[in-house]
Amino acid sequence: MIKKFVLFLLLTLVLGSVKAQQNTPAPKNKNPYTKVTLISLIPGAGQIYNKKYWKVPIVYAGFAALTYSYIFYSNEYDDVRKSYQQAINKQAITNSYYANFPVEMLYSTREDYRKSRDMSLIGMVGLYALQILDATVDAHLKGFDMNENLGLKIDPSFPIVNGQASAAINLTFQIK
Repeated sequence: MIKKFVLFLLLTLVLGSVKAQQNTPAPKNKNPYTKVTLISLIPGAGQIYNKKYWKVPIVYAGFAALTYSYIFYSNEYDDVRKSYQQAINKQAITNSYYANFPVEMLYSTREDYRKSRDMSLIGMVGLYALQILDATVDAHLKGFDMNENLGLKIDPSFPIVNGQASAAINLTFQIK
C-alpha cells in the first residue's frame, strides 16, 4: 500500500510538472494557480513560501511519525493475518509469538492492527490537508492590517432581563 502511495505521489509530481511546462510560455507574471499547485504538491513548501520556517520541522515530524506508524501496523497486520489464515486452515502457525493464540483472538488482533494501519493513513491525508490549509490561510492573512488602530475589547456583563439576572459577554470592536 505504501508503494502505491509513493508511486502515485511521484506520478503526480512528474505529470504536474510536465503539464505546467507545456502550458506556460514563460510569461513575466506567473500564474498564481500554478504556484499554488506546485506548493501544495510538496509538504511544507507553503510554509517555506510564507517564510514560516519553524513550521516545516513540525510538518515533517508529523509525516515521519505517521509513516512509521503505518509501516509498523502494516507489518504487524500481515503477520497476524498470515497466522490467522494458518489457524483457520488447521496448519501449524509459523510465527512463534502467535502460536498459542486462539482463533478469535487472532481475528480481533488482526482487525485492531488493520484499523490502526488505516487510521495512520487517514492521519497522513489529514496532516497533508491541514498543512495546505495552514499555508493558504497564512498567505491570505499576510496582507491583513494589524496596526494599533484596531482593537477588540471583551467584557463580562450582568444584565437584568425581566427581573432575572443573567451573564453575558460584551464584544466591542474599536477603530481609533
